[in-house]
This record gives sequence, structure tokens and C-alpha cells, in this order.
Amino acid sequence: MARSNDDIERYIISSNFSAEQAGNGTWVLRDPQWGGAQIVVHHASPLVIYRVKLFDIPNSLTGDRRAQLLARLLQLNASEMLQGAYALEGNAVVAVEVMQAENLDQNEFDAAMDSLTLAIIEHRDEFLAMLAV
Repeated sequence: MARSNDDIERYIISSNFSAEQAGNGTWVLRDPQWGGAQIVVHHASPLVIYRVKLFDIPNSLTGDRRAQLLARLLQLNASEMLQGAYALEGNAVVAVEVMQAENLDQNEFDAAMDSLTLAIIEHRDEFLAMLAV
């Protein structure tokens, strides 16, 4: 069970992602298949928070097209983001996962990373098409 930053850092090292520590209890993970996206892992006891910015919604995306994008994100929340969620941060679409630090083990860490990796690459083409102006 992860109860310390050292435990989480061991999980990160075992996951074979490129990583750097961005602060006490915060790491930035990268992988070439993510197309420049970065997953931030933050240990804020009692939670471990995973967050990745996927894209900014262009100001030109308005009305029905914006509503279709937001509706699709909600549909994906229900069908594919079972432990995490797509969310809005200002004008940015992010994907987040939150785990209890006390119960986190390598398998749960990897599952959260796998879920966000799918969020990054699985629907990339669909979102890019929806964002095209």
C-alpha cells in the first residue's frame, strides 16, 4: 500500500514512463505515444490525483458544435471513464483519476495510468475532427 511519496515514486519508476519530479509529491510523466500530453501525478494525502490536459476548446467552437463535444465527453464519462472523468478547467478539457493513497498498489497505479493513456490516444482523432473549424 502506498503511504508515502517514496512508494509512489517506486510505482512510477516501475511503470517505465519518462518522469521528472516537479515538486514534493508531484511528478510529470511522459510517453512518446501520448503526442506531447503529460500526466501529472500528485500525492495529496489521503489521495493520489492523476491529471492530463487533453486540449483547449477553441473560442471558435460555439453553439451546436460545442454542445456536441461536451455531450460526447459526458457519454465517454459514462462508458469509458469508470473511475476517472473528463472535466473542464477553464477552456481546457482534462481527464482525471483519483485514488486513495492508503490502498494504492502497483496494479492500481498502472490501471489509473492505463485509463488515462486510453483517454489520451483512444479518442484523439474523434476529438480533433470535432475541433476542426
